[in-house]
Amino acid sequence: MISRMLRLWGNGAVTLPKKWRDRFPTKNFLAEETDEGYLVIKPVVDVEFYENEDGWMGLHFPDGIDAKLLYSIMKEKIEKIENEEREQRRKRRSKSRKR
Repeated sequence: MISRMLRLWGNGAVTLPKKWRDRFPTKNFLAEETDEGYLVIKPVVDVEFYENEDGWMGLHFPDGIDAKLLYSIMKEKIEKIENEEREQRRKRRSKSRKR
């Protein structure tokens, strides 16, 4: 575990060392106080996957996301799913023809 001394500025801000800021691809961090009274700072990933107990799932973008980027990601994933489904149908037809 790496420890660093952080300075609290007059406005309440704490500066994370550049090495840590560069290591984590986010500008959002979660500060939690443990039961022992320690403060733990955790990076919040810019895209979070979640799944509810009722089976619903999705993505959460704490900083938002550019609409064009979201569209291109969704289009790419939909095309991948459609290609996989096409391949499965092709394999099923191929098996049924062999019988």
